[in-house]
Amino acid sequence: MGLFYVFDGSSFVNTVYFEKNIVRRFVVFGFFRRNMAVIGWSIVLFFGVTMFSGSVFFGFDALKNRGKEKPKQSSGQFISLGNHDVDVRSFYSQYQAAMNQYTQAGNKVSPVLHEQILMQSLGYSVNQEAYYIAAQEEGVETTKEDISAVEQEYLLQADFKSRSELKKYLKKQKVDYKLFRSQLAREALIRKFQAQYGSGIVINSFFVENTFKQFKVDYIIVNNDALSYEQLTEQSAAVLNALTGGASVKELEATYQGIVSINSFAQPDYQDFLAFDEAIRGQLATTDLNMYLDPYCEASACFIIRVLDSKVKPKPDDYNEKNYATSLKETLQQQAFQKRINDVFDAHPIAVYDSVLKAIYYKSQGRLLESLNSYQELLSLNPSDPAPHFFRAEIFVQQEDVDAALDELEKGVLKVQMVPDTAFAELHIFYADLLIEKKRRKDAFSQYELAFNLVQQNMEYLKLLRERYKQHSFNDQIRKFDDRIAVLELEKQEQDKLSQKDLEAILDSADKDVVSPDVSKSVDSTVTDIDN
Repeated sequence: MGLFYVFDGSSFVNTVYFEKNIVRRFVVFGFFRRNMAVIGWSIVLFFGVTMFSGSVFFGFDALKNRGKEKPKQSSGQFISLGNHDVDVRSFYSQYQAAMNQYTQAGNKVSPVLHEQILMQSLGYSVNQEAYYIAAQEEGVETTKEDISAVEQEYLLQADFKSRSELKKYLKKQKVDYKLFRSQLAREALIRKFQAQYGSGIVINSFFVENTFKQFKVDYIIVNNDALSYEQLTEQSAAVLNALTGGASVKELEATYQGIVSINSFAQPDYQDFLAFDEAIRGQLATTDLNMYLDPYCEASACFIIRVLDSKVKPKPDDYNEKNYATSLKETLQQQAFQKRINDVFDAHPIAVYDSVLKAIYYKSQGRLLESLNSYQELLSLNPSDPAPHFFRAEIFVQQEDVDAALDELEKGVLKVQMVPDTAFAELHIFYADLLIEKKRRKDAFSQYELAFNLVQQNMEYLKLLRERYKQHSFNDQIRKFDDRIAVLELEKQEQDKLSQKDLEAILDSADKDVVSPDVSKSVDSTVTDIDN
């Protein structure tokens, strides 16, 4: 249903199950994911090692192994949209960029952050494939100039001085330039599709005025999953004729029993003109009250709308029709583009084959049992990894099975004891929070202390833990947090001063390198004299 078009990677876990009695269990994980940009520490576990080892500069490894012809059937590996394999290179490029952001800053990546990076990369690569499919289906064509423009942009971003320098680098990487150029052609096609689709939308004064209208309607819903789209459309047209002829919904229910299901639904509130599908807006603007619109049909249901009432919203005091029309056109273009991509997802369902990504993807879809099984599969591949226990515990908490979550976290902590390098603070904080709920304060305190030892250089987590200690009345331990935070704040101030001095030194050096006007004139004169 087009999930990945709008997916931003920040809410793939804990988007449901917010009943009052368990919402507090999720606060810490919302904090984790909201603050990853400043937290970023710990380890990249088995997830990263098994999937992404080796060179991935612009997806070069995948590029080397690329066949000359696109397969007609999905390979059943990695990810697919219908019969289309998702291009692994777009996944690699997004993944590597995100990982580099943290590693270049000297940060390590926790399993929680790593999952988020994986999900963002998955969403990005799936989106790109959907754009590519749509561009092909729409018959978009590119020119050599389009491709060269993308290449020039890449040369600038990668700091290559010329195409020949790029070719030398590709040769060193054992990548055929023609294959690299084909990737640029793909990117150019996607960009052109994004720029062109919806550009033909026309906004006139009549349409602008209609956007300030609101309508109160009721719906007649006609559906039968067993019928084809054409059959359903035909039956809906017959129902519409009967309605306009004066038949009641109750009479139609009896008449069409066993053929289609007919239900009525009255929308109690007024709806904005733009809230209706574009397929019926034209009718909506010109239909009289208490009249039925032509059926609007989707895959398994048709909707017959009757307009009960309408009203006009006041325009804002600073209303400017030209500016409003421009903004409105951009909005409609975006809506049209989104609908087109959603159509791609409907026609080409996503399938995830990679073991790591399956666990994350199933969780994002609320398919929790399948996600649990996928995490169990990861544990069988790497029994010493504590991270899958953490994520299984998250799911068990969503299912309100705290005892099962505690069992998973206990296993994870035991593995950390055997392999200390696999420790990550979220594991201990999560475990401690659940132990507190079970009135096991002493055990919980031990886990909080283990987390404290892991976050000595992270001010955000120190503040988080300090609040935990206050909340649970470990008051005699608060001082050590204040002391450590004060040290980090002092270190940051010193670092800021050094950075400012470095910047001033660079600017001073740049000023000295600038030739004064008088010197320039003298040099110019000398050159002129020599030429003469």
